[in-house]
Amino acid sequence: MNARPRRVVLTREAAQCRAWAGALASAGVAVLELPLLRYASLPPPADVDPAAFDWILFTSPQGVRAFADAGLSPGGSRLGALGFGTGGGTAAVLADCGWRDDLGVRCRDGAELARAFVDAGAAPARVLLPGPDHRLSEPAAGLRAAGCTVVELPLYRTEAIPAGELPRDPFAQGDLVFFASPSAVGAFAAAYALRPPCVAIGETTAAAARAAGFDPLVADAPDLSAMARACGLGPVTDPSFREMPS
Repeated sequence: MNARPRRVVLTREAAQCRAWAGALASAGVAVLELPLLRYASLPPPADVDPAAFDWILFTSPQGVRAFADAGLSPGGSRLGALGFGTGGGTAAVLADCGWRDDLGVRCRDGAELARAFVDAGAAPARVLLPGPDHRLSEPAAGLRAAGCTVVELPLYRTEAIPAGELPRDPFAQGDLVFFASPSAVGAFAAAYALRPPCVAIGETTAAAARAAGFDPLVADAPDLSAMARACGLGPVTDPSFREMPS
């Protein structure tokens, strides 16, 4: 991309947009916050007792918030999370809830979390994975391969905001859209006919963007800093340790 974008359009869930908007603004980048996704809470299954598990592993900030909002308690279970206890990452939200990250590892995704869990000698164990109603195979696959008994606990779903609830024509010449998930691409494509320049956070998101008619730039790492580099912006510090929920 040759010209500096007029604005960066952020399309994640509202709280995630705000975190990134602050980092971009600190780097002198104009931002349009256009949340295209939102979280819908799900009632926790009555037959799952978090205190009955050896470990509870969290792979997203929203997973921690949903766990707390549902009135659940870890009891005596030990806890682990992506990232670490600073910024806006999963471990930071865990600390904000008054819970300790007993695993204390730096991981950016579920696969790394599973490997770190095994390397720490915690496996085999009974592990609870609070999170969305649909997730990638990790970290459950890696944990089960190490002999763990794993139960996934769906506490929320990610939904596209209907087109009728979005601004009709918020864009201007020179805007650049940041996509951090295939879901955001789908929501954009459903709401707008325009296909502006965009940056995808990784190849999975880039494939969805291409299928929707975009010609995306692709970040070389799953974080805000890499997305900024991909489009030639100056240094931008990601407000949390790079992590991708799984």
